[in-house]
Formats: sequence, structure tokens, C-alpha cells
Amino acid sequence: MRASTLRRLGIAALLLAASCGTVTSSGGTGGANGTGGQGGSAGCAKIQSDYQAALTAARACSPAATNQCQKKVSNALGCNGCPTFVNDDSNLGQFSNEWSQGNCDQTQACTNLACASPKLAICEVNDAGGALCVDGLVATP
Repeated sequence: MRASTLRRLGIAALLLAASCGTVTSSGGTGGANGTGGQGGSAGCAKIQSDYQAALTAARACSPAATNQCQKKVSNALGCNGCPTFVNDDSNLGQFSNEWSQGNCDQTQACTNLACASPKLAICEVNDAGGALCVDGLVATP
């Protein structure tokens, strides 16, 4: 009886591990869609890096123009992203698609416990001579 109970527990543990989708960085389906053929977490890291570069470009704005920095997006792909504002979000959607198709959520450890949520952003000139959207947090009483 005791051996059969242990056998059942072992089988249950194996089934549980399989259903949780344990993922390693070797192989896997990550790395699809233009990530240079890298698999698993390496491909997902490339997608995240490319997203960060596109996010910086999306923050570019013109201080003299109206309706700048109005679009709220995530500052990172997956569960570790927090809201931020950009001026042009038209090139960011492709990265969310790549992230999903690469099953990158399965390789990501979620570490954000809380995010500051900006209520607005302003277009500020930077030292490099350009301008970028800068998030502003509105204090609540």
C-alpha cells in the first residue's frame, strides 16, 4: 500500500511538472519571428531589447507641437512592464506579437510587485538636442 501511494505521488508530481510548462533556455519555441534563430530565453531577451530601442524612438516628440506624449504603453514586454507614455506607438505592437508567438511569458520571472502609474507626460528637450516624453506622476491627497 505504501509503495503504491508513493508511486501515485510520483506520477502526480510528473504530471504537475508537465502541466506547468517547465521551460529551459535550450531549444523551445522562443526565438521565432526575426530573433536571429535564438531559442528560448535568449530569443526573448532579444525581443525585449529590440522593444526597448523602439520604445526610446516612440518617446521622441516635438515640444512646440500639440497633443504630444498622449499614448500609454508598457515600458517592458510581459509581466514586468509598467505604464509609460510615448508620442507614437505605431511600431510597438509588432514586439508584443513576437513576444506572444515566442512563448516568452513562460521564460520570464515576474519580479514587479507594484508600478508607479503616470497620469500624464510632457515633451522635454534633452541635452542631446532632441526631445522625449517624460512621465509625470500626479500626487494624490
